[in-house]
Order: sequence, then C-alpha cells, then structure tokens
Amino acid sequence: MELTYTSMEGKAKGYYIALAGLAIVALAGFIAFIVSYISGHQMFGSSNLIPWGLPIIIAIYLIGLSAGSLILSSLTYVFGQTQYKAIARMAVMLAIVLIFGAMVAIGVDLGRPEKFWRLFMFFYLNNMSSMFAINGILYGGYFVISLTYFGFILANNMKWIKRIGIFAVCWAALVHMGTGGIFGFIAAREIFHSPIKPLEFLAAAMVSGLALLIITVVLTLRLSKRDVVSEMIHGLARLLSILIVILLLLVLVDKLTHMYSPSRESAAFLLTGKFSPLFWVGQIGLAYIFPILILFHPKAGKSIKWIIIASISVVVGIFFERFALVIPGLAEPLHLYPGHIEGIWGEAGTFWFMPAEIILSLGMFAFLGVLYLLGLKFLDVLPPAPEPLPEPVPETECESIVEDSTPSEE
Repeated sequence: MELTYTSMEGKAKGYYIALAGLAIVALAGFIAFIVSYISGHQMFGSSNLIPWGLPIIIAIYLIGLSAGSLILSSLTYVFGQTQYKAIARMAVMLAIVLIFGAMVAIGVDLGRPEKFWRLFMFFYLNNMSSMFAINGILYGGYFVISLTYFGFILANNMKWIKRIGIFAVCWAALVHMGTGGIFGFIAAREIFHSPIKPLEFLAAAMVSGLALLIITVVLTLRLSKRDVVSEMIHGLARLLSILIVILLLLVLVDKLTHMYSPSRESAAFLLTGKFSPLFWVGQIGLAYIFPILILFHPKAGKSIKWIIIASISVVVGIFFERFALVIPGLAEPLHLYPGHIEGIWGEAGTFWFMPAEIILSLGMFAFLGVLYLLGLKFLDVLPPAPEPLPEPVPETECESIVEDSTPSEE
C-alpha cells in the first residue's frame, strides 16, 4: 500500500510560540554577526594561536549530522527497508537544512562572507591541490544533489529516486570523509594527523545523524499528534548501538596509534592536559559509554524514553568530540624551534567563550529550527495523522435507534 504524506497544519498555538521563540534567537544571532562583521574576529574566542573557533566546530558538526541523516534515508529509498518509509522524507529534509546551516557557519567564519563565491570558482581562483578547495566542490555538489534528490522524492518519481539516491549517499559519504581528510592530512598537527580520520568522521556522522534523527522523529510525530511506531524506533536504536561501538573502536585505534612514539607528546597533551575533560567526559563519556550502557541494557534499551536520552547524549557528545579535536589540536604548541621561544609562541593556546560568538552560534541553531518548522508546514514530509475516533452516540439516541429498528405490531 502506497504511503500518503502530508504536511503539518501549523495552526496550533504551540507551533507559533516555538516558531516565534526560535526566530527571536535567530535574530539575536544575526545582530551578533553584524557586530562581529563590523568589529572583526576579535569578537570571537579565536586568536593567532587558535584561529578556528565555534563557527568551524559547528560547521564540521552540522556537516556530519547532515551526511548521516541523508545516508540513513537510503534505508528506504535505496535498500528498500519499508519499515522506515514513514520518516524517510523527514530525514532528507533534515539533511538539507543541516548542510545549509554548515555552509552558513563556514561563511560566518570567512570574515568577509560576501566573497563566498570564490569558494566555488573551481580550477580558477582556488588551489585544487588543497583539501579545502576539494571540500568546496564536495559541499556545493552535496547541496545541489540533495535538493535534486528531495525534489524527485516529493514528486514521487520512483524511477529516479533510487538512482539519484545511490549517487547522493555515495556523495554524502565522500563529503564527511573529505572533512575528515582536512584534519587527517595536516601532518604538522599530530592530534589531527591520522589516516583513520576520514573513516572516523564518517562513523561519527552516521552516529550523530542517526541520534538526531531519532530525537527529531519522535518529537515531530508526537507534537503533530501522529503515531510513533515502537518497532521502528527500536530498530533505529539497535543500529545506533552498533554504530557507536564501531566509532569507539576507530577512536581507540587512532589514540593508541598516537600513543606510539614520536607523536606521544601530542596524545598526552589531549588525554592528560588542560583540555582532557573535553575528551574523557564530553566525548568518551557522553558520546560513547553512557549511550552504550543504555542501549545495551535489557530494559532501558527497549524504552523510547531512554532511547531518546541516549540519543541526546550522543548528539551532545559528538559536539564535544568536534570541540575536543579542533581546540586542543590547535592549542598544542608547535615545536618549530628547540629551546626558549620569545613571546606567546611555544605556549599552549587558550580558548575563551565570547558573548558574541555564543549568541551567534545559538542564533545559527535557532535559524535551522525555523527552517525545519517551516518545512513541516509547507512540505508533504509527514505520515498521515490517524483519523479521529467517532464520537460516542448518546444513550437517548441509542434507544431511539433501537425503537425505530423494532418491527411494529399490527
């Protein structure tokens, strides 16, 4: 039986309150961006020692969430898993919203975002031997391919959905492996440098994308008064638990490799230095251990409530994973010259959370929330709402019906 998709009515008071609240936060973020654009990046916590701050962390975080969501949509459109068909359109729309947010974050970090067009002047104004230039092709192509894929899905053109779906999934994998390559190929930064980084980034994308999809699906279906199929959520939770174990193994191999000389000092800086709580508590604790304990528990792993808690922990933990990669990786002093180094060079960097950067970051997330809510209202991405039960017939009417149906005696 063909599933009919619908949009959210969006007439409830709660919908408009949520939309207005997110719009206000997004507006505050836009004002913070204007202030930072006029005053410069000194409004951010980045510095000469740590040139990348929250915008770059958010960018690589959203790229992973988007790639993971799009790849998971292939469970239905590519691999024919019909039990996930009800949420497949939501997954693709969420992926498009997230990659758009990632591109916004990259534009914010440019300092001169009006020159973003230079990123797409392939083979002309770009150094195509650079991973940054290559990823410009991957990101731009991914956005266009995702929109095309979503267009055929909305048109219900099954002939082309699977063909473009296979291409879109492969491209999404390349997108996040390319993002991992940006870090993994930087030999000067030992915390970054690793041939496993592309695979680690892809696994993290699958984990975070699936966790966010579980949260989004359950909240969206419940708030729109649609049924949440427990078997579907349990199936996604089982897949999430397997992917977390794979990601944990990749991170373990990466860190054990870095503990081998001569890169041992960099690994020690991350694992035992002042940024070590980001790794042990934020990444290992929230992203891996706590969700694994929940999802493999015989009772908690079957409870939708605890599955949501585990998914929230994963989404927050993967953000800390990105933070624990970027900030400590740049804060570690480069030993370019032996002996004493004058000035700040040779000291470990420090990152400060600045008000403008925090408001801007929250504004970007709120803006994506606005886009998602508008998409639910104007696009047919939701499964149909259950039909309301018929109202009970009053007893007086029942008696009259019985009397009318009784044959009269002549």
